[in-house]
Amino acid sequence: MESSALLPAIHDEQQAYWNGGNYELNMSFESLRDKQWERVMQTVWTHRLIYGPLTARYIPGGTVTNTAIIIPQPTATQAQHGQIEINAAAYGCNVLATRSLFECVSVLVPLGMFAGIALDGETAPRRANPQLATLDSVLYEIALAVYDVVPFQVAAIGWERECQIVGELRSDADLRAQFVAEGNFFAREEVLRMLGLRSESYTLVRPGLYWASLPS
Repeated sequence: MESSALLPAIHDEQQAYWNGGNYELNMSFESLRDKQWERVMQTVWTHRLIYGPLTARYIPGGTVTNTAIIIPQPTATQAQHGQIEINAAAYGCNVLATRSLFECVSVLVPLGMFAGIALDGETAPRRANPQLATLDSVLYEIALAVYDVVPFQVAAIGWERECQIVGELRSDADLRAQFVAEGNFFAREEVLRMLGLRSESYTLVRPGLYWASLPS
């Protein structure tokens, strides 16, 4: 396990906390009914490591004001602000719910929240920043909490991973190869079959749900 510590950044400009792109958990679902959407959003916002939703973006050290959870309407995309706890420290995050041509719930954590993250034009900063393993673990826990309430088809963790549509992964060989090569994703057994992947290559974490770790 990586030993580097994930530490909070200190910026003079508040906007800097929200720079650097997002480290993301993206959970893609089949068509959800209203009650399922309610259960998903409630599960995210009541998770022990998530606090909110908030009326404004969280700036470390600042005050917070709560607001009500919003359930997205059909064809809508809804973002709400929150805090995420990592090693007992609070960082800003957003929770994005997409209910349109595809259905996806994302937890987005800007890399500007953390000190010493090496980007330098790197398109996949996870390998250059082993301390992000701590954030991986937090997002991994949140994903399984959601899956236990309303199962997703596939979920990916990483920098700017975006929502994955199973049909697109199946039809686009380049997109599929990139997705598989990056690892750090969950997939249901039937999704692995559709993508031509062998479940024995991955770790069973729930009945019918597999985890692909980072490639060695």
